Amino acid sequence: MTRHDGSTKRGPNSLEANLWSSALVFSCLCLLSRVGRTASLFDRFDGVTVLFYVLGWVGPAIALALCVARRRKPWNGAVVPVTVHAASGLLYGAGIGWE
Repeated sequence: MTRHDGSTKRGPNSLEANLWSSALVFSCLCLLSRVGRTASLFDRFDGVTVLFYVLGWVGPAIALALCVARRRKPWNGAVVPVTVHAASGLLYGAGIGWE
């Protein structure tokens, strides 16, 4: 990416960075849906936590496809949101339990 002064900046563009970090948003939605189910705030949405978890992998998958298409390495900071999302899936699946 080229800055206004002509220097180059390494790292992802904003679209790619947002796609990688979208996993964190869906991890938070998974947590809120579990809290909502526990507090009986809503009962009609069965499997909403699983839906949020699966949708959380769409953004990183698209970002990875963009990296492959551009023949670039994935952004180093992408490890954090993907790891947090995978860990939340393990917590919900093993510790708390899916619906």
